[in-house]
Amino acid sequence: MLINIPDNLSKLAQLLPTELYVVGGSVRNALIGIKQDDFDICSKLKPEKLVQILSGSDYQVKIKSKSLGICNITIDDEVYEYATFRSETYGQGGSHQPEKVEFVSTIEEDAKRRDLTCNAIYYDIKNDKLIDFYGGVDDIKRKLLKSIETPDQVFSHDGVRILRLFRLSCELGFKIEKNTLEAAIKYSNNIRDIAGERITNEVTRILHSDRRYQGHSKPHAYMKALKLFNKYSLWPVLGIDTPKIKLNMVKKVEHRSQGLLIDLINTVEPISISYYLNLVLSGMGLGKKYALNTINILSGYYDALNNLDNKNYFFKYFDNFPSIYLLLIHKSKYLANKYQFFYKYIINHKLVISLKELKINGNDISAAYPKVHQKRFKPILESLLSDVFDCKVENEKEALLAAVEQKLKYL
Repeated sequence: MLINIPDNLSKLAQLLPTELYVVGGSVRNALIGIKQDDFDICSKLKPEKLVQILSGSDYQVKIKSKSLGICNITIDDEVYEYATFRSETYGQGGSHQPEKVEFVSTIEEDAKRRDLTCNAIYYDIKNDKLIDFYGGVDDIKRKLLKSIETPDQVFSHDGVRILRLFRLSCELGFKIEKNTLEAAIKYSNNIRDIAGERITNEVTRILHSDRRYQGHSKPHAYMKALKLFNKYSLWPVLGIDTPKIKLNMVKKVEHRSQGLLIDLINTVEPISISYYLNLVLSGMGLGKKYALNTINILSGYYDALNNLDNKNYFFKYFDNFPSIYLLLIHKSKYLANKYQFFYKYIINHKLVISLKELKINGNDISAAYPKVHQKRFKPILESLLSDVFDCKVENEKEALLAAVEQKLKYL
C-alpha cells in the first residue's frame, strides 16, 4: 500500500458503494514519513446515507454538522472524521465560516476548497492510488508550502489559513512559496475576524511547533513565524498593540507563551503590568481563572526583579512561585535562588502564608463583633496574617479574636 492505514479503515472502504479517500494532513504527513494517529476521510456520500449504509455494522456514525456534511465514524477505539465532498463560497472578511456550502459529486470540485498543494492530495483506499491535482507530492519533496489555484483565492476570505500557513512552515520545516507568502501578508487583516480563542490556539501551536513532529523541524522552529510577525508588523492583527516585539525570553523559557508575554511587556513597557496583561488576555478567549493565574505569575516575575520584600512577596505569590522560578532563573539566578531559599524556608518551617491558613475567618469576626462591617474583614485578616507571620500573635482562634479588638482601633 502507498499509505499504511488501519485495517478498520480498509474494511470501511469496502463497505461503501463508492470510493473512500484519505485527504489533507493525513496524506501529507504519511508521505513525509510522520507516523499517523488520525485520518481524515471523505467521499461523495452524505452523513445520512452513511448512517443508512452502516446500520447494523460495527461502525457508529455521529453527525457533527449536517450543513457541512461532517460526521465521526467510530469503531472500537478508533475515530475517523468524515466529510462529504463540498464546495464553499465565502463573503467578505476572514472569519473562516463559509457563507454558502454545496455538496458536490466529484473529487475535483472538493479539491478546489483546499488551501495548500500538500494538503490537497487524496489517497484512494480501494484502488491504492494517490490523486494529486496541484502537484502537492512534488511540493512535499521540495519542502515547499504553496497555495492551490491562486493565492488570492486561498487567503482572501480566511484568516485561519494564514496562521495555519505560518504554523505548518514551522512544524514541517517547509519554506513558503513567494507568491503564497505575499498573499498571506496582503490579506493578514482577515486574522482580525477570527475569534480570540482560535487565534490563541493557533499562536500557541506555533510556539510549540518544534515539538509537534520530532525530527521534522529544527529547534526553535517557532522563531521563523515570530520573525515573520515582526518583519511584516503583524502583531496588531493578533490584537497586540505593537508592530514588533523584542524576542528574547520566548527563546529561553519552557513556557513559551509566558516568555512571549514577558517580551511583549519589555517592549511596550506599560505603566501597570497587571492592568496591561488583563487587557491583552481578556480578548484571547482564555478562561478567567487561567488569565488571572497567568497575570499573577508574570506579576510575581517582575516584583521579584524589583526586589519586593520576602514577606509581602510570598503573601502574593507563594502558590505560583514554582512557575515564577522557572521564568526568573533565566533572568537572574541570584534573585531566583534568593526567593527560592525563602520559599523552602516557609515550607520547612510551616509558616502561615495565606488567609485560608488562619484559624479565624470573616464569620468569626462577625460573630464576635457584629457591629463591624464586612468590608473591614479582609484588611483585618490581612493584618492578622502579617502578625502571625512575624510571630507577634499565635495562630489560635482566641488569640486572633483578641487581637481583632486592637485592629479595630486602626483599621
